[in-house]
Amino acid sequence: MITLRALFLVPLLLGTALSAQQADLAWGPVLDCNAQGEGGLRPRVAVNGSGGPVVLWGDLSPMANYVAVGNGSGFDPAQEVSTPGCVPSVADWMGSSIAAVGNTVWVVMKATPEDTRPIYVRRSDDGGSTWGDTVRVDPYDGLVSRFPSIDLVDANGPLVQYMQFDSGYFGARQVVSHMMGGAFMAPVQVSAPFAPGDVCDCCPNQLVAGQDHTVALYRNAGPNIRVMWGATSSDAGGTFPTGALIDGTTWSLNVCPSSGPDGYLAGDSIRYVWMSGATNGTKVYIGNALAADLSMGGQWNVHPGQVQSLQQNFPRIAGSGDTLGVVWQQISNGQSEILFSWSVTGPAGLGVPDTVNVDLPGSQRTPDIAYANGSFHIVWSEVSGSRVRYRKATIPSAVSVNELRPAAAPVAWPNPVTDVLHVEEGAWLQASIRDMQGRVVANFPVCSGTIDVITLTPGNYLCQLVGEAGKRSFTFVKR
Repeated sequence: MITLRALFLVPLLLGTALSAQQADLAWGPVLDCNAQGEGGLRPRVAVNGSGGPVVLWGDLSPMANYVAVGNGSGFDPAQEVSTPGCVPSVADWMGSSIAAVGNTVWVVMKATPEDTRPIYVRRSDDGGSTWGDTVRVDPYDGLVSRFPSIDLVDANGPLVQYMQFDSGYFGARQVVSHMMGGAFMAPVQVSAPFAPGDVCDCCPNQLVAGQDHTVALYRNAGPNIRVMWGATSSDAGGTFPTGALIDGTTWSLNVCPSSGPDGYLAGDSIRYVWMSGATNGTKVYIGNALAADLSMGGQWNVHPGQVQSLQQNFPRIAGSGDTLGVVWQQISNGQSEILFSWSVTGPAGLGVPDTVNVDLPGSQRTPDIAYANGSFHIVWSEVSGSRVRYRKATIPSAVSVNELRPAAAPVAWPNPVTDVLHVEEGAWLQASIRDMQGRVVANFPVCSGTIDVITLTPGNYLCQLVGEAGKRSFTFVKR
């Protein structure tokens, strides 16, 4: 059987000197970031200017955030970055966030009680070894904040995305605030007025900042359709004039999945991952959209063909250009492991996953990943030992690492569509239509830039255009 991944892998590998599937990563040993019993809730990792991993995690007893910095052979002793005046909100599915540019590292934390306390940041200018004072993010506006994420391009200008509520946790929405002159500006709405209803009020978000665009990713909830949306800015987070749906799975759910998106910018595109239970159980997906207007390109399962009972969750992604890696938590027959897949040819080239936690049985949860200088830095929580573990994977130098700007995703309209789908200009000859499981359901000719899809049943589809210029893909919704 030809899988969805294989279908798109073939054309993308043309001209590549050596593909990810033809070479083995150089794996380092599994290292402890902290001592057993020192906590391991929802670890996050960034890479400092020396190429060392800086790992942040939470502990429940007492509630605190800690950081440990890699030194090449292990990790320096953990140090607390929360303070007596900022007891952070931590759990195994949500918590604090970290980002770095060179040796400037920022962490963001939500203080407790959540309904009355604000969000704070702290800064390190020596790669995570020492930390400055706390700086408040959200204004004194009487509103409730939760679930902060942070990213930056300029060391002095971090951006923070967070969930904002009216008093009593009503009216859940997503906002972004950016720092100027050492203080955070008033938050900008990024989910309203784009997404319908409230956002998913228990799902963490992720902010992705780049030189040309900043994209705020989040899961929406209205009406009970738990899908991913984004909002995009071209002025470093000052305004977010565009918002759009970036998830074609149409997951209908009236309970909270407590799982959010992640992404990175590659040229003019945003690559992102998320979990959806729309079909075949909870599975991890990867997608691609234009950063300027969030028009959707291709979307795939990271590991297609898995049985429904296998549960995938908490995906994270990191990369540069077409080189990327994805990690996620996977549960099969009661065993929780950390899986990793990588590619040097973009999202469609992901290979067969590796198991990261090779030396320990038991429950491994909530991984994170960072990419720098040809290496992936992966962290995860070891629940039984209440600690954080780390492993590094380096791409062999013989592999051609393509970090050029990817081709723009084709534009199709209207989306959703009722009868006729219009596609971007190009010598397209045929459109192959697949459902979200990768099964071909129809093949249509492309006539004068249009595809007649009136015979399709309502649902979510992936369209692959074939023509003289090669192949392009995008997702669409048929009403």
